[in-house]
Amino acid sequence: MKALIHNLFLFACAACIPAAIFSMLGWRRLRNVIYLVAVSLMLASTAVRIAYNWPLMCLYQEPYLISLLLLLLPIHLYVKGDISSAIASGTAAVLVSFFSLLFPGDIYVSFVKTNSIFAHLFSLFSSFARAAYFCSAAISIRILLSRANSGAGPSTADLGRTTNLIIAGFALHTLGMFCGGIWAYCGWGTPIQWESHLLLGMAGVWFYYAWFLHLHLAGNYSRRTMLCASFAGGVLTFLFAFLPDTGVFNFQGIIQ
Repeated sequence: MKALIHNLFLFACAACIPAAIFSMLGWRRLRNVIYLVAVSLMLASTAVRIAYNWPLMCLYQEPYLISLLLLLLPIHLYVKGDISSAIASGTAAVLVSFFSLLFPGDIYVSFVKTNSIFAHLFSLFSSFARAAYFCSAAISIRILLSRANSGAGPSTADLGRTTNLIIAGFALHTLGMFCGGIWAYCGWGTPIQWESHLLLGMAGVWFYYAWFLHLHLAGNYSRRTMLCASFAGGVLTFLFAFLPDTGVFNFQGIIQ
C-alpha cells in the first residue's frame, strides 16, 4: 500500500513534465489533458493515503496535500478566465510537488490521539492556507516581472488576484489554528502539547499575513510594494511552514 501511495504521487509529478512542455509549445488541449491526468493521480494518491490511515490522521502528509491543492487552484483560475495566473500557480504546483517527492518526510504510522475530526480539519485547513499563500506568491512574482518588462505599474486588478487568495488562505489558516488548539486540548488537556518547529512557523506566518492585511486595509502603500510583500510571504511560508514537514534528499527511493 505504501508503494502504491508513493508511485501514484511519482507518476503525478512525472505527468507534470509533458504538461509543462506542451504549455511552452502552445498545445493547450494536450496540456490540459495531461494536467488533468496529473491531478487525478495525485488525488488518488491522497485518497489512498488517507484511507490507509483512517480514522487516524497521517503524520507529515501536508506537503502532499499542499501539492494536490496547488494543482487544483490553477483549474479554478483557468475556469475564471485568468489564464496567466493559472500558469503561474501551476508552475508553483509543479515545483512544490517535485520538492515533496525528492525530500520525503511522510510517516504512515500515526498515534491514537489523531483519531479526531479536529486533527483532520487542522491538516486540511492549514494545508489549503499554505497552498493559497504559495499561489499568491507565484502570481505576484509573475505580475512584477511582466510589469517590469512592459514598463507599466501593477493595476488594482493585479493586486486583487493575490489579495483574494491571501484573504481566503488567512481565514482557513485561522480556522485551522482553532481546530488544532481544540484537538490538542481534547487530546492532552492543553492547547499545545508537543514542541514543533511547524507550530511556531505556522503562528509566525499567521502574524505576517495579519500584518499584510492590515497594510492592505490601510491603503498607504503602493501596489508594487504589496505585491513584493505577497511574494515575501510565500518565501516565509516555504521556509517556516513547509520545510519542517519535509525530510532529507532521497533520490534513490524515488521508485518503489
